[in-house]
Amino acid sequence: MNTHTRFPKTRFEVKGWEREEHFHFFRTFANPFFNVHTEIEVTNLYRYCKQHKLSVFLAYMHAATEAARKTENFLLRLEGDEVVKYEAVDISTTMLTDKKTVAFVHLPHHPDLHTFCHNSAAIVEEVKKSNRLFYGYNGPDLLHATTLPWFKYNGMEHAHIGDSNDAIPKLAFGKLEMQGEKALLPLSVRVHHALADGYHIHLFLQHMEAGIKALG
Repeated sequence: MNTHTRFPKTRFEVKGWEREEHFHFFRTFANPFFNVHTEIEVTNLYRYCKQHKLSVFLAYMHAATEAARKTENFLLRLEGDEVVKYEAVDISTTMLTDKKTVAFVHLPHHPDLHTFCHNSAAIVEEVKKSNRLFYGYNGPDLLHATTLPWFKYNGMEHAHIGDSNDAIPKLAFGKLEMQGEKALLPLSVRVHHALADGYHIHLFLQHMEAGIKALG
């Protein structure tokens, strides 16, 4: 894994951590990841984007990044036998090029939604014309995301390269659906069980939903 990073990190003390035993237990697993498949209501985000002519896709990427930055366990990464905590993370997501191939694209975060969407839209337009697989920064202080906007799904499993240090949370978004006045977005969240449990996914979702409700 790339050891160059965008954000500062500090050593996270595992000894005395309330999850110390859990960490050592799950660290030995051949497959230490688990997925949770759910959906979140994004009605407020959807309406806000339509009103302000913003990309719904980029807006929920922004909401996910903001939520991860507020969830400590989503900032933890593995470095050998140690754990480090990053000050912040950005998001890297898959995008479809004009030739219908996938590119992995880094979207630098900005706290202001409009600025993030404006900057990211320019990146998206450039990537669509590219033949490259990776576009922009690729390091451990990221979230990994993908979107399957063409169909409804009930879950997704991510490809895994077998890097023992890989502990990057992975998100997968499905097709946004309208149910009456509500906009619902399928979401799959994968985390490393040595660093997080289901409760921490719950915290991440709470932060994401709170950020969406605060729009407008």
